[in-house]
This record gives sequence, structure tokens and C-alpha cells, in this order.
Amino acid sequence: MLIRCLSVSLSLLIPSMVSAQSPETLRILPVELQLQGPADSSLVLVERFRDDTAVGPATDAVLVSDDPRIVRVEGRRLIPVSNGRTTIRLQGAVPESSVQQVTVTAMERSGEWSFRNHVEPVLARQGCSSGACHGALAGKGGFRLSLRGYDPDRDYFSIVEQQLGRRVELADPSASLLLTKPAMAVPHKGGLRLPADSIGYRILSEWIAAGAAGPAETDARLERLEVIPDRILASVGSTQPLLVRAHYSNGRSEDVTHLAKFTASAEAVASVDEQGMISISGSGAGAVTAWFSSRIVIATITVPWPNTIPSEVYTTASRRNFIDEIVLDQLQQLQLRPAPRCSDEVFIRRVFLDTIGTLPTADEVRSFLADTAADKRDRMIESLLGRPEFVDYWTYRWSDLLLLNGNELRPDAIAAWYRWIRQQVAADAPWDRFVRELVTAKGSSIENGATNFFARHQAPE
Repeated sequence: MLIRCLSVSLSLLIPSMVSAQSPETLRILPVELQLQGPADSSLVLVERFRDDTAVGPATDAVLVSDDPRIVRVEGRRLIPVSNGRTTIRLQGAVPESSVQQVTVTAMERSGEWSFRNHVEPVLARQGCSSGACHGALAGKGGFRLSLRGYDPDRDYFSIVEQQLGRRVELADPSASLLLTKPAMAVPHKGGLRLPADSIGYRILSEWIAAGAAGPAETDARLERLEVIPDRILASVGSTQPLLVRAHYSNGRSEDVTHLAKFTASAEAVASVDEQGMISISGSGAGAVTAWFSSRIVIATITVPWPNTIPSEVYTTASRRNFIDEIVLDQLQQLQLRPAPRCSDEVFIRRVFLDTIGTLPTADEVRSFLADTAADKRDRMIESLLGRPEFVDYWTYRWSDLLLLNGNELRPDAIAAWYRWIRQQVAADAPWDRFVRELVTAKGSSIENGATNFFARHQAPE
């Protein structure tokens, strides 16, 4: 059923247990690095690890290069100097986990910024192509971009060719409206978006100065986005930097931390700034999302409560299925005691509200409490999932989430969309199929109710 799918999908987000007794190791991340060209510098992290989970940065560690003629170290950033291969290590450290192999190539070529892989991400990170700005359906001030840069060809036309190319000045890049507007050199309703000393301004200005080349079929395509570290065990008051790397179809990988957009899922636990620095403010479980070029990666964060609970509490706790194993592992990481089994009175109230959205009748409660069979809870769950009220309730929930509104759609269209949702719930449709049929719907809004999604939302984004 749909609610069972939710339980499984949520469990996949919970990190595996880290033993508090595991020894700590130091690692330089990423372990191996390739720098291509003079503009391809990269951040590196020095992390303390317990098992495969990061437990905080080694702030006092000093990085050194075996050959500064190939790679120069500036704090936590590696700067390519000449072609070759060298090793970056922790000063005075011996373990192999605390060294990093770095290869530098293509230093003879000048830096090249790609419209698809650099210009579009700059505009997206600054919010220029967001739905609240030029990425809106009608654009802003006569300038329209695709939402978060999903259509590079159209965006290139809008930026470079539309209105006789007034937005880009090849002969004098600094006079281009693409730079002067967001830098507030001329009035801009969107305010300061791109300071003149920012890496984003540098990318746009150098791209224009190099001829403002457009997207091409030969461009390397983003295949994978990586966030380092992706699992974090932290304490209140600590900080943790993130590193985001993009991996492309031509084998190249690149530090895109400065182009990624970060958001935190639970700011009561952890917040994140524009540079990807996480600040831990409270105990609990949270996550930070890094977004770059239509790809998303997630770093999970666990911050234990200051409790001392014997391990036997978790090993002896009752288990019904694999979800209980995952939940108990997470509770042990958070240092929270498992909740006791609820009473029958509490159970029947909760299960009715969660499955069909109503309270049980007095007769249903009396009958359930009088039942002494060991499997009575299982039988109650199955009976509720089979009741027509289950379909009614979850059809209503989905209609609410999808914003069915009779003030914005015709009555026949609303009725058709509601019927389609009800059919999906009644057929026990998996969520992936539900969404796929919704965003690929075609035909009449009366005959295929799912097509009303586009009448309500205008575009699949």
C-alpha cells in the first residue's frame, strides 16, 4: 500500500550505525585528485572518521605538498602549478589514509568556461533562473530564462542573441548587462546578485571575453554529483565543511562547491551557509542538500543527545521487521531510548487516524479491547487497509497535495482529475508509477484526468 511504500522510502535515508568504540582515523578527501588546467583549483578536506562516517574536520592539521612546483597548497585549497604528479600529505603524519595523490595536466591551455557546465550553474546559484526571478513562466523585465537552466540552448539565445545581443558586449565584457545588472553597476530590481569580486562574476566575465561560446553537442555532460562527506556524526556547537564534486562524461571531475546551492532540511539541528559550511545547533537527525546543474546529493547528519543508555536496551528491544532494525540503529546513534509498546487503547486510535483519517467507534474500541488473540493488531491493520474509507482518505490527501482547486479548473476537469487519483489509490499504484503517469500525461483534460496537473502547474518542474 502507499503508506507502506512511505515507510520503506524513509528508512533508506537513515544512515547505518556507527560504533562509539571504533577508533578514529584521519583522511584527506578526495583520496585522489586530477587538476586540469590553470583554473582548476580544488578544495580538499581533512576529516576525522569513525568507520565510514565523518565525525568532524581536523582543524589543526597542516597540509603540505611533496612538490610545490607541481601543486601549491593554500590552506585547504590546492593550486596547480605545472604538469606532473605529486603527493599531498599531513605534516608529520605517517598513515597512508592521510596522503592524497594529485595529477596535474593541461597547464599549457588557458582556462575554458562552458556555458552548459559553468555559466548556467552561476545563474542558477544566484537565483537568476529561479521561479521567483527570470526563471518564471513570463520571465522578469522582458528577460526570460529556463527554470534553473534546464534548457541551455534557449537560455543562450535569450542571453547572447535576443534583442540584438544587448545583454552581452564581446568588445567590452565588463559593460555587458549580464554583469552590470546583477553586480548593481546599473539599477537592478533583483538587487545585488553577483559581486564583482565573486567567482561567479569572474566566470561570466571570462566566458564573455573568450567569445561567449554557446552550448554544443560535444560538451561534457554531468553524470554524477558527489558530496564529501556524505554521512556526518557531529556534536552541538561544531561546524563541518562540505565539498561538492561534479563528475563528467569525459572522465573529468571538478570542484563545484562554489557553484552549488545548499539547503538544510532541519535548521533546529543544522544550518548551512552559501559556502557549504554546516553549523550544528541542536541534537537530532538532519540533512543538507547540495544542488548543482539539475542534480541533487544529500549529506545526512546525526547529532546525538547527551544521554547514556546501555547497549543492552537496543539489543534486547523487540523487533517485528527490518524497519525496526533500522529505527533501533538510528535511535542508538542519537542516544535515545526506544519507546515502549503502546497500549491497545492508544494503538486503535492511532491506526484509525493514520489509515482512514477518523476515530474508531465505541463498539469498535470495545470489540478490539475484548479480543485476546495475539494477532489482533495485524488483523485490525489489514481490515483498515481494505476498507473503502482508506481509498477515500488517501484520495483526499493526494488531492490536497496536488492542489486540486475548483476555483482554477472547470468542474468537469476537477472531477476527472479526482477520479484519476482515486483509481491510482484504489489500484494500490506504486508512487513511482503514480508520478510517472502524472508528469507524462497526454490527451483531453476530461478523458485523462492526470493532464490537469499541467493546467494547474503549467510545467513539469
